[in-house]
Amino acid sequence: MAASKVDPTPTRCVRSNGRNAANSANACPGAAKSVGGDCEAQLGEFVGRMTDLRQSLLAGLSYAEYVVRVRAIRDAYEAVPVKKLGVACLDGPAADAEDALNQYLRAANTWGECAGTAGCAASEIEGKLQRRWRIASKSIDEAKRSSD
Repeated sequence: MAASKVDPTPTRCVRSNGRNAANSANACPGAAKSVGGDCEAQLGEFVGRMTDLRQSLLAGLSYAEYVVRVRAIRDAYEAVPVKKLGVACLDGPAADAEDALNQYLRAANTWGECAGTAGCAASEIEGKLQRRWRIASKSIDEAKRSSD
């Protein structure tokens, strides 16, 4: 997988810290909406695909299958209608889900670099991959918790 860089902040509107969100000239439309249903619905496929990947990692995946799954997650991320999310969603569940995606991408890049290097065994990077996946898992759980 080519190095996939995902800008950690949405480019379609400006994330706010929530304190002055409703008054910000660059705030995303719907800034006053709650974190609840709208947020959960809009992030559903994105978070769902990461949850599926997490479960699949427990069963074991090849690098090729992992790359396919991460690309599908990235596609779901790009389909999230950021302009329709409230600031509370952007600062909470959406940010947590985005952090998880970034961990999965970093793991893909680490695994890909190893796969492309003669003499690099997967066992050499397993600890790094497990750490990235563990961080992603915690971020997914936090995204789910804060969108309930």
